[in-house]
Amino acid sequence: MASGVVAGRSRRGVLGVTAVGVAVLLSSSAACGIATKRFSDDAAVGETIRAVRIEGAAGSVRLRVGPSASVHRTVSYLDGRPGVTHRVEGDVLVLRECEVRNCWVDYEVVVPEGVTVSGGLDSGSVDVEGASTVNLRVSSGEVKVRRVSGAVNVKAESGSVDLVDVKGKVAVEAESGDVSARDVGAATLRAESGSVTAQGVDGAVDASAQSGSVTVRLTKAAGVKATTNSGSVQVTVPKGEYRVSAHTDSGDVDNGIGDYRDSPNHLELNADSGDVTVRFG
Repeated sequence: MASGVVAGRSRRGVLGVTAVGVAVLLSSSAACGIATKRFSDDAAVGETIRAVRIEGAAGSVRLRVGPSASVHRTVSYLDGRPGVTHRVEGDVLVLRECEVRNCWVDYEVVVPEGVTVSGGLDSGSVDVEGASTVNLRVSSGEVKVRRVSGAVNVKAESGSVDLVDVKGKVAVEAESGDVSARDVGAATLRAESGSVTAQGVDGAVDASAQSGSVTVRLTKAAGVKATTNSGSVQVTVPKGEYRVSAHTDSGDVDNGIGDYRDSPNHLELNADSGDVTVRFG
């Protein structure tokens, strides 16, 4: 039957499925009498870890800070039981995918404060806290990053991206999903389909949304470039002098801060279809 064919495919052949797709796969397998097997285990990591690299296909990764490194995983599989799926390369903890078909791993990892985090995941969520830098690519799934001392770069094809308390610069590109950044350094934020929100930004902002609103709130005077094709632009800045260039093809412009042409802090605000509002706050 058709669902049996799906269950028999290589796991690598279904890496691009979304979380919904995974659920469908499980349901189809159950309907055909194929039991989904699951187990959890723990592993202490004796080596000194300074970096984490994600090489996952499907599953989730949750990374937290603790005095010693450890890996807890929950493995779901349909065929052969997988072996160990993580390894250590020098001071790098590598979180891998299963080496057997029809298998996915959810990781809960504890590492020392200030590791670097990099890599990618094809289908699943990533939740990182307490890193020094983050550089991630996720094809389908949510990305949450908190309390990072350096820069954060995220590329997401389908799923929301949420950044909180990042001391360095942030750069996000999301094809489908909302982008949110709060209490961060200078920010470059892009959303093809979804809204962009940047609150408590300590630096310049370059934000754009093809289909969705753009909302920006600065903590200190700086430049802002905010653009949306379909949606509103709302910018709140501290008291000061700003050079304002605001335009909308279909909507209203509400400038409540004036326009000082000699100011180095340039607010370039554009909406093709929607209102543009700039206020002190």
